[in-house]
Amino acid sequence: MQHSIKTGTIDFSLSGMRLTRPEQIKSMQHSIESMGQLQPVVVRKKDTAYQLLDGFKRYYAAIALKWESLYAHVVEVDDITAKSMILSYNQQGSALIDYEEAQIAYSLKKDHLLKQEEIATLLSRSYSWVSRRLSFIERLDQCVQAQLQMGKITPTHARELVKLPRGKQNDFLKAIIAHNLTSRQVAILVQKYLQSRTTKEQTYLLEHPLEAIEQQSRELETGDCRLGAQGNRLLKTSRILARQQHIFIGQSTNPPLCEIPFTDLEILSEIFTDVSKKSKIVQSILKKYDSHER
Repeated sequence: MQHSIKTGTIDFSLSGMRLTRPEQIKSMQHSIESMGQLQPVVVRKKDTAYQLLDGFKRYYAAIALKWESLYAHVVEVDDITAKSMILSYNQQGSALIDYEEAQIAYSLKKDHLLKQEEIATLLSRSYSWVSRRLSFIERLDQCVQAQLQMGKITPTHARELVKLPRGKQNDFLKAIIAHNLTSRQVAILVQKYLQSRTTKEQTYLLEHPLEAIEQQSRELETGDCRLGAQGNRLLKTSRILARQQHIFIGQSTNPPLCEIPFTDLEILSEIFTDVSKKSKIVQSILKKYDSHER
């Protein structure tokens, strides 16, 4: 049922499960200011207030515009169903990112003591989907989550930091903020850190992150004096190919392709087919250089 409710009666305590950037609120503010509220927010009656389940950007924009009321769709659900509805209302269009999904799954486990199988059934997801989301939250340091919530880092930064031991994530977080590092730069640092063999190397990466990144870039561009012109061209393109493969693997496994909307996969199918064909050609070329066949 749709009602007009006062913004002062809205309980936004579940907002911690959503990441809302200032620029997104600003954009929504311009939208509803020029066209009005096109979609109602979704709330449930809780005590003397209305708990917000969907429409956080609309709510924050309305507050910024000093609106006294919003149109809302009121549902009658319990605490557990309320949290699951945050996910269901965002399955189409502006879908939740993995961190937001993980927040919902983790809350259902921690606050409501649900087992992974129960969470999977409730959210209509696989057991492995729930396991990955819970692992993401449980491996991500609290300080990183706090900075993510405040918009100091992006979800892509967090995906890289979660690869590190929890005790080292805060050190990398400080470097990201101090040097305004991009997620791609952080990916380079994390990879180099995990490959480091000594404490000295690891300390250098954290104390001189920009120098380490620049050094990595030079290594990718620098040729090998032992190679001729064609050999160095192959060296450079092989490095680029390996780097792009690493990026593709990361993007296609987080989230995995099986969780990407079918409509998106249909659009991507043509380029995926082309990539598959060319990868087979690359494999056949490289096979010729195998030591057993030379």
